[in-house]
Amino acid sequence: MGVKEWSNALVGYFVGKRIPFMIVKEQLEKKWRKWGGVSVIIGDNETFLFKFDNSATRDLVLTNGPWEVWGAYLMLRQWEKGMSLSKDSFSSIPVWVKLSNVPYELWTKSGLSYVASALGVPLCMDTATTASNRLSFARVVLR
Repeated sequence: MGVKEWSNALVGYFVGKRIPFMIVKEQLEKKWRKWGGVSVIIGDNETFLFKFDNSATRDLVLTNGPWEVWGAYLMLRQWEKGMSLSKDSFSSIPVWVKLSNVPYELWTKSGLSYVASALGVPLCMDTATTASNRLSFARVVLR
């Protein structure tokens, strides 16, 4: 297969659990089908490859995570030519952080990013945080 055929792929593994291939395939195809098609492929050393129909779907999956199946979080990164498909190729794990007592004047995307950056690199926020539908706490994904 050529490099172009893999340009819309992600590589991932589950933290702490070994999840059967068919469960991964069924669960994630169901969750992601609203954005486009995906092929789930088993890799080496408990890794999975997710090959998407287009880059837009791939990007939606990356930005709307983290994802979990059977209580195990799925670590994802974009496929790159020549990359190792082992779990060792992942250098960090994104985590959800709950920020409480955030001053209302910082309840903007840039304000919450500023606060969260004290703990790590902010990647995204949950829907309620982004829409300011819940001001008691903010949820942010950090790397």
